[in-house]
Amino acid sequence: MSAKYYISLGPEDELMMKINVWGNVAKPGQYLVPSGTDLIALLSYAGGPTESARISDVRIVRATGKEHTILSVDIKRYLKTGDASLIPTLMPGDTVIVPATVLHMFSRFVSFVSQTAIIANVYYLLFVRGR
Repeated sequence: MSAKYYISLGPEDELMMKINVWGNVAKPGQYLVPSGTDLIALLSYAGGPTESARISDVRIVRATGKEHTILSVDIKRYLKTGDASLIPTLMPGDTVIVPATVLHMFSRFVSFVSQTAIIANVYYLLFVRGR
């Protein structure tokens, strides 16, 4: 098992923790952030949500012993109200998942179908009709 906290030997000797960011953010990946970092700060480190992000249902997967807890955070509500109590502080090893909007998933599906139709059409023109 790897360490969950790290000591940064910068000017303030901060306690650091690893957090994973997946999904629709500008720079997904694993971040080493100061202890006490909240969800908004982490998303800012990751370049912010993309246009296709569904910020009304950001999930945090948190390991609590042998079990996992999933927190759902409505960032859109926070942005409307400014209520900081809606934004949780992250814990070491948390994984933040920023899902895509339904419209984005639908457009990806339509794109896949159209590309498949083009390939099928080329195959038909080259191998079936060309006989």
